[in-house]
Amino acid sequence: MALTALQTGDSSLVVRDGDEVIAEIRDLHLRNVRFRPGGRLLIGNEVPLPLFWEQYANHEDPERNAGSNGRLRIVHASPASVSVVCEGTTESSAVESVFETSFRSGGGDRRYEVEIRATMRIPEGRSWSVTPNPSHGEVEFCNIWPDGAFSSTMKKTMRYSACYVDRGTGVTKIPHHHLESQDKHNITLHTGDRMVWLLEDENLCVTLLSTGTVTAGICAYMWDAHLGYKACTDATAKALPAGSEYFAAYRLSALDAREGNRLMESSVLAAATELDATPVIVDGVHTFAETLWTVKRDPADVWPWETEVHTGDPGTVNFFVDRTRGWDDHASVCIDARRSAGAMWKATALGPAFRQQEFTAGERYRLSAYVNTELVSGAASLAIRVHRKGAPGVYDPTQYDVFRCSTGVTGTAGWTYLEVTTPPVRPVADRIHLLLEMHGSGKCWFDNVQFLRGL
Repeated sequence: MALTALQTGDSSLVVRDGDEVIAEIRDLHLRNVRFRPGGRLLIGNEVPLPLFWEQYANHEDPERNAGSNGRLRIVHASPASVSVVCEGTTESSAVESVFETSFRSGGGDRRYEVEIRATMRIPEGRSWSVTPNPSHGEVEFCNIWPDGAFSSTMKKTMRYSACYVDRGTGVTKIPHHHLESQDKHNITLHTGDRMVWLLEDENLCVTLLSTGTVTAGICAYMWDAHLGYKACTDATAKALPAGSEYFAAYRLSALDAREGNRLMESSVLAAATELDATPVIVDGVHTFAETLWTVKRDPADVWPWETEVHTGDPGTVNFFVDRTRGWDDHASVCIDARRSAGAMWKATALGPAFRQQEFTAGERYRLSAYVNTELVSGAASLAIRVHRKGAPGVYDPTQYDVFRCSTGVTGTAGWTYLEVTTPPVRPVADRIHLLLEMHGSGKCWFDNVQFLRGL
């Protein structure tokens, strides 16, 4: 057999080994990649690998990624290897991106490998504003998602159970669950370090080839990895000036079950102390007695409550499950703000994207809870945030419609019942967020939270 390449568009091509397709590039996205003849796809079509630089935050904005003005050219083709150059820019050409991508076949077991060398440059007279990211590098050159690691299809069995970081001197296991825990954040990688998803008969592996410190993160949603460089030193956006350049190189390959077992047996579990402190989304009434540590369901179907501070200093706000206070038991979620802030507990994993049933056009939704306060200023209340199917901004909450409770609880007050009900939602919703909010300073507790749909 021999590798061949056929360009199918300005920024697209197909790579074959004989009659078998082993990889595709479509609009600067690498997809449908297999790593041995007759092997299964390890990078699929649902979430392909971008062959351009981008930022994580609001990355679909054409000014946040360099996937516009895409073009591709084949620079080498032989029976053993095919090399391609993929070029793109942001929509305004503020960033120039070049990905040299090589497909190789060889060795006694006839495995394939893909090697990528990525360069980014800010041209003269331009700059690029970079949004800070607390979880991994902001200037991202690799967003890799192993096919089958997650699916929104209910009851479908997921592939893999954990991601492993192999640094040569030791292997760390990071289990798959939907918590944004510290074991998934700011993973430091150096030359030769590997990230591997285990354990199947074939297992996707990313090996870092370039020098320089890379900061990776694993998404709690789909268990994909984001590899990038830190550009921001604090919570302030940074403008990369003209002449700024970044370079990265990495290899994509596959490990068989024998190699994967060897890594698993030598691994050490990464610490994630947040598991016992994180409440989970349940059907029915949330009493906040169940956490990610105690839940017995499939991790693919267990989603956590999250927290957010959107105004004020996050360092002055504490979120916790209170095991001493509740409306009818001894558990509730609390927000404690030493200074005035806008803060919330939020449930964002509701809807078909999270292995749950579809919403229906014209449904109304109700959020209710009991609220207890010891506030110095401001109020505690509830809100429902809705994104409609087909609308822009699915990853940007500022694009959602917000329905807030008409009243709030102020001062020092015992357990008070609140509820908010939406009007009939049309067009149909595809994302719904439940918000337990506090604006001000002091403490507030939420308990017996219930979400009803189909009203």
